Parts: sequence; C-alpha cells; structure tokens
Amino acid sequence: MQRVNKYRFILDSSSKKYKCPNCGKFSLVIFIDSETGELMENYGRCDRESKCGFFYHPSKDGFQNCTNSKVLNFSTHDFFPSFHKNGLVEFSMKNENNFLKYLSSLFGTSIANSIREKYKIGTLSEFNYGTVFWQIDEQKKVRAGKVIQYFETGKRTKNITWMHQILKKKNEISDFNLSQCLFGLHLTQEEKISIIALVESEKTACIMSVIFPDFLWLSCGAKGEFKLTKLEPIKHRKIIAYPDCEIQKNGSTTYQEWKRKATEFNRLGFDIYVSDLLEKEANSAQKTYGIDIADFFMKEINRD
Repeated sequence: MQRVNKYRFILDSSSKKYKCPNCGKFSLVIFIDSETGELMENYGRCDRESKCGFFYHPSKDGFQNCTNSKVLNFSTHDFFPSFHKNGLVEFSMKNENNFLKYLSSLFGTSIANSIREKYKIGTLSEFNYGTVFWQIDEQKKVRAGKVIQYFETGKRTKNITWMHQILKKKNEISDFNLSQCLFGLHLTQEEKISIIALVESEKTACIMSVIFPDFLWLSCGAKGEFKLTKLEPIKHRKIIAYPDCEIQKNGSTTYQEWKRKATEFNRLGFDIYVSDLLEKEANSAQKTYGIDIADFFMKEINRD
C-alpha cells in the first residue's frame, strides 16, 4: 500500500478569499492547520501571482512539522523588503489626529506629544486624518505605515489601510514589497531598558509606556502577528508578552496560543514569558469583551 503523506498546513480549498496584506485585494488563499482546524489568516498565497506574488508560509514562524507541507516556496517580499522615505515620517507628524487627542485627554498634551515623538506617530489627512503607526526597524528603516481611524474616545473604527496602498493610488510609487516589523522596534537601539513588554496593539503599547515606563513596550500589531520573523530582532532580549484576554474562533484563548508559540520560540534561543495576569485577574465580563492589559490597568487607575 502506498504511503499517504499527511500535511499539517494546507491551503484552503474553499472559494473564500481574504484581504492580501501586500496588494490589498481580496485575493488571499489562507492556510489551514490540519491538526487543529485553525484558520491561519496571516498566512497564505495571493492569487494575483503576476501582479502581486505575495506568499507567506507558517514555516517562516517556527511552527512544528512545517516541512511536511504542500508548498515550500517563500515569497521574495521577505528577502527584498521595500522601505518608505524617512522624510515621509517626519512630514506626517505635523498634523493632529483623534488618537493623539485621546492620549491628551488621558495624560495631558505634553505626554501625548512625547509619545508621538517616541513612537513616531503620524497623521494621514487623505484618510480622514487617520493615525499612522510607523513600523521602523532597528536600523531606522521605515518598513510600513499602518493607518487606523479612531474616535476621540480612543475607540478604533473598522477603517484600516496602509501607507503604501495610499501612495500607489496617488501614483507616487508603482510597487511595494511589504515586510513588517514590530511597532517601536527602533527604540531598542535608543532605550537602555532591558526588559521588553510585547502587546498586540499599537494603542496598548503607547498607553502602557506611560503607566509602566520601566518596560520597553512594543507591539506586534495583531494576535496573529506574534511570530518568529517579527521577534527575531529582539531574540537577545528578555521578553514578557501580554496577549489580549479573548477567546478565538477555535475555542482556545490568545494566551494559550501565544504560550504554545513561545514554548517553540524558546527552544530556538528566545527568552519569552507569556503573562497570565489577565487570565487570572479579568472577570467574566472583561473576558467576554476581550480586554487588553491597558484596559485592565486604566480601570484600576480610575478605580483608585
């Protein structure tokens, strides 16, 4: 009898397509973890092979048994990333946005301005004065500009885009190979703080940098972005990860998923501890809401 290979990661065979992080079109076929049934929305292949060519495989992020996969090619986007001009960052920091107004309401204008300067937070007037979270790597190269619209209350809208997509529409660039890094990564070469605290959202990193300044707060950008390629530049640092307190579609919590990944990463030489603070301290209502570490401490501060 012929041996049948079992592939852990397979491309979704359904007709459903997701938004490609490179070209912005809903043409991404995602991977499925055949062992857990998890839809891996951050990994996949763009169907627009000639015009985009984006391909991101789970084996890039240290998942076990990934060599047994139907597709082993990697995208050239990860090896030849594009960069934005540094002047674009400085230009974008001249205007105000609702997120900065929210920070001012929390901490005052002076501290809000210091957060803007520290993390290089810009504003995109063409996107209804959306907040630009620039991803600047340890070599001070600008890898990406994630643009999110906020209300003055600090709540985000569903309107999200990327600076390279805006520039393409304006015909200021013709192509861009998106290769993301951690938000705040440039600070690892500036700050002398030894312990890095890693969270999901950029907003959380900014707020926690004020509440607990003894840590260097960085953001991976989303729960699915806690991955090897983003963490590699801080491999030599002690990392405490604070995942949001939420239940995923497959029934597991983000804490459980991050802890599983951290165990694999630590075998590769990392020093990552995944905090269970929210798992232990958050009440049922907070867990249903899906709070993050900033939500938790802001409530504690307000209570005091």
